[in-house]
Amino acid sequence: MALPKLNDTPKYNMVIPSTGQEVRFRPFLVKEEKVMLIAMESDDQQQQLQSIVDTLSACVQGDVNWNTLTTFDIELMFNKLRAKSVGETAKVGVPCDNEECKVDNEIVINVEMLDIKMPDISNVIQLDANVSIEMNWPSYMSVLQTTAGKQTETEQTFNLLRHCIKAVITENERIDLKNESAAEVDRFIESLNSEQFNKVKGFIDEMPAMKHPIEFTCPKCGTENKQMLEGIQNFF
Repeated sequence: MALPKLNDTPKYNMVIPSTGQEVRFRPFLVKEEKVMLIAMESDDQQQQLQSIVDTLSACVQGDVNWNTLTTFDIELMFNKLRAKSVGETAKVGVPCDNEECKVDNEIVINVEMLDIKMPDISNVIQLDANVSIEMNWPSYMSVLQTTAGKQTETEQTFNLLRHCIKAVITENERIDLKNESAAEVDRFIESLNSEQFNKVKGFIDEMPAMKHPIEFTCPKCGTENKQMLEGIQNFF
């Protein structure tokens, strides 16, 4: 006789921030939690991030294109999944700001209070009188690619930019960069002057993320701390 299958029916709704698509999901089970725990124990950032996507794809019902979801989509979706799976609060270790202390302080965060604020900015950047570029937020999968292997901060920035520039627009045409080689895109990025490059980089710097201000007094040294937790790894 077959054993019963437990807890496999979706019970909750959530909305994907970048697309507005509503999906149903179930809490993650021991089998998914096991995969995440193994990833966390590995100290491999790419494996950890991939385990989050794998868990979401196992628990979310519906036709979702995981390759195109943004980093903030994944962050918020996993936050909602975690809250329904293991509880509304999470304990995080936050190091003291005092350089002579740096002891980890255990802070309790209400994860259901975490949200993402979408910036009110244009995704079209005018580079000069004749050329503009259309930007998009990087997908979670592209961020995984940019963090793979040993790369300098500069290399990671350029790799991310390659994924964020969607199209180049001139007076006569719109050039979709997905049809161009990586080498051609790199040559275009390298042709920017400093002012133009900073405009492009500024768009990425405004990318939405889960943020939560915290204040605490370090019990070891007495330092008053005011910090901003940001990004999925800070919370989990």
